Amino acid sequence: MLEKGAFRDIDVALMTHASPTSTVDVKSMAMQSYEVTFHGKSAHAAMNPEMGRSALDALLLACSGVEFMREHVRDEARMHYTIVSAGGPSNVVPAEAEGEFGIRSYDTEYVMSMAERLKNIFKGAALMADVSYEIREGTFFKAKIPLLSLNDLIMENAVAVGMPTIRPPREKTGSTDFGNVMYEIPGSCIRSAFVPEGTPAHSQDYLDAGKSQAAHDALANAAKVLALTAYDLISDPAKMAKVRDEFNAKRFGKQTV
Repeated sequence: MLEKGAFRDIDVALMTHASPTSTVDVKSMAMQSYEVTFHGKSAHAAMNPEMGRSALDALLLACSGVEFMREHVRDEARMHYTIVSAGGPSNVVPAEAEGEFGIRSYDTEYVMSMAERLKNIFKGAALMADVSYEIREGTFFKAKIPLLSLNDLIMENAVAVGMPTIRPPREKTGSTDFGNVMYEIPGSCIRSAFVPEGTPAHSQDYLDAGKSQAAHDALANAAKVLALTAYDLISDPAKMAKVRDEFNAKRFGKQTV
């Protein structure tokens, strides 16, 4: 939606997310993911292995390359990979192997620099194994531009509404497409408590509680908080200016004129 021009005509983007606690977020991780398929040449692993070129060898080399890269990135950077497919029986040189890779950081620009290094790992793995490869890029999630002034306003309204299990802001979270929106437009998210504190996100417990009274109340509470926050920003230009100034200062390094 953002790429097609949505959100460009609004001042602030607000959303809600189910949660074990009622709170807001500060940072989120930028993330770039890739699906990589290596294409080799099949052969009998015992009778004529010299005729084959193992796609699996290339995939394993790529995974090893990520491990070596892991030592030379920032402490807060994260790298993930998994083998999706690895060919057929063990006595046949695999002609095709596929893996998924992901890199994250709280710094959007740093993820972009890591991405170039990761793509060189794929290239080097293919060269070493003498195979070809193709890369399919996943969605690039940008890091949020945290707006503490907007977070404070939201939590004031959360207290006023009487939301349960109110907790301090979460300093760090995973990756979200809302980060892409918040990278371009001032925004924030109120997390609305509806499951016991400590419940893992996106778990079966979340699903089981989805039609509970607590879930209904969480949505109602969040709607009230977002409506009150929107009212505050519309009725008090100084509050909107403060949010806009903070966004411009963090995103562009300048104040609103």
